[in-house]
Amino acid sequence: MGHSEEEINDAIKTQRLVCQKLLEIMDLQGDIDSLLRDAHPSPFGSAKFKDARPEALQRLVMMTAIQFVSFEPDEWVEGNAEFRAAAEKLLELTSKQLRWLERKYQ
Repeated sequence: MGHSEEEINDAIKTQRLVCQKLLEIMDLQGDIDSLLRDAHPSPFGSAKFKDARPEALQRLVMMTAIQFVSFEPDEWVEGNAEFRAAAEKLLELTSKQLRWLERKYQ
Protein backbone atom coordinates (compact mmCIF):
# COMPACT_ATOMS: atom_id res chain seq x y z
CA MET A 1 0.00 0.00 0.00
CA GLY A 2 1.74 3.14 -1.21
CA HIS A 3 1.24 6.71 -0.22
CA SER A 4 1.99 9.74 -2.32
CA GLU A 5 4.78 12.05 -1.28
CA GLU A 6 2.16 14.73 -0.59
CA GLU A 7 0.29 12.42 1.83
CA ILE A 8 3.51 11.56 3.61
CA ASN A 9 4.50 15.24 3.90
CA ASP A 10 1.03 16.11 5.22
CA ALA A 11 1.30 13.35 7.83
CA ILE A 12 4.72 14.58 8.91
CA LYS A 13 3.44 18.17 9.23
CA THR A 14 0.43 17.00 11.22
CA GLN A 15 2.59 14.94 13.57
CA ARG A 16 4.90 17.91 14.16
CA LEU A 17 1.94 20.17 14.91
CA VAL A 18 0.38 17.62 17.28
CA CYS A 19 3.69 17.25 19.12
CA GLN A 20 4.12 21.04 19.32
CA LYS A 21 0.64 21.48 20.82
CA LEU A 22 1.16 18.64 23.31
CA LEU A 23 4.50 20.15 24.39
CA GLU A 24 2.73 23.49 24.89
CA ILE A 25 0.15 21.75 27.09
CA MET A 26 2.96 20.15 29.09
CA ASP A 27 4.53 23.58 29.65
CA LEU A 28 1.16 24.95 30.78
CA GLN A 29 0.83 22.04 33.20
CA GLY A 30 4.26 22.96 34.57
CA ASP A 31 3.14 26.57 34.95
CA ILE A 32 -0.01 25.48 36.79
CA ASP A 33 2.01 23.23 39.07
CA SER A 34 4.39 26.09 39.85
CA LEU A 35 1.43 28.26 40.84
CA LEU A 36 0.08 25.53 43.14
CA ARG A 37 3.42 24.86 44.83
CA ASP A 38 5.14 27.15 47.31
CA ALA A 39 8.58 27.94 45.87
CA HIS A 40 9.32 24.38 44.73
CA PRO A 41 10.43 23.57 41.20
CA SER A 42 7.84 21.76 39.10
CA PRO A 43 8.61 18.28 37.78
CA PHE A 44 6.21 18.99 34.91
CA GLY A 45 6.99 20.65 31.60
CA SER A 46 8.17 19.68 28.14
CA ALA A 47 11.95 20.12 28.40
CA LYS A 48 12.74 16.42 28.80
CA PHE A 49 10.31 15.26 26.13
CA LYS A 50 11.03 17.40 23.05
CA ASP A 51 11.92 14.32 20.96
CA ALA A 52 9.14 12.04 22.24
CA ARG A 53 6.60 10.43 19.95
CA PRO A 54 3.08 11.89 19.92
CA GLU A 55 1.70 8.71 21.49
CA ALA A 56 4.00 9.15 24.47
CA LEU A 57 3.26 12.87 24.76
CA GLN A 58 -0.49 12.21 24.79
CA ARG A 59 -0.08 9.77 27.66
CA LEU A 60 2.21 12.10 29.60
CA VAL A 61 -0.29 14.97 29.27
CA MET A 62 -3.11 12.68 30.40
CA MET A 63 -1.11 11.35 33.36
CA THR A 64 -0.29 14.87 34.51
CA ALA A 65 -3.92 15.95 34.35
CA ILE A 66 -4.96 12.88 36.33
CA GLN A 67 -2.27 13.56 38.93
CA PHE A 68 -3.47 17.13 39.46
CA VAL A 69 -6.99 15.93 40.25
CA SER A 70 -5.95 12.85 42.21
CA PHE A 71 -3.90 14.92 44.66
CA GLU A 72 -6.90 17.07 45.59
CA PRO A 73 -8.33 16.40 49.03
CA ASP A 74 -11.34 14.06 48.93
CA GLU A 75 -13.65 16.72 50.34
CA TRP A 76 -12.97 19.27 47.59
CA VAL A 77 -15.25 17.61 45.03
CA GLU A 78 -17.84 14.92 45.58
CA GLY A 79 -16.60 11.65 44.12
CA ASN A 80 -12.88 12.36 44.52
CA ALA A 81 -12.36 9.11 46.44
CA GLU A 82 -13.87 7.11 43.59
CA PHE A 83 -11.91 9.14 41.06
CA ARG A 84 -8.67 8.38 42.90
CA ALA A 85 -9.35 4.63 42.76
CA ALA A 86 -10.02 4.76 39.01
CA ALA A 87 -7.07 7.10 38.45
CA GLU A 88 -4.64 4.70 40.11
CA LYS A 89 -5.68 1.94 37.69
CA LEU A 90 -5.48 4.27 34.70
CA LEU A 91 -2.07 5.59 35.75
CA GLU A 92 -0.77 2.03 36.11
CA LEU A 93 -2.03 1.09 32.64
CA THR A 94 -0.69 4.29 31.09
CA SER A 95 2.69 3.73 32.72
CA LYS A 96 2.82 0.25 31.18
CA GLN A 97 1.98 1.74 27.78
CA LEU A 98 4.78 4.29 28.12
CA ARG A 99 7.28 1.55 28.98
CA TRP A 100 6.08 -0.41 25.93
CA LEU A 101 6.47 2.67 23.69
CA GLU A 102 9.95 3.25 25.06
CA ARG A 103 11.00 -0.33 24.34
CA LYS A 104 9.48 -0.29 20.85
CA TYR A 105 10.83 3.04 19.64
CA GLN A 106 14.20 3.46 21.35
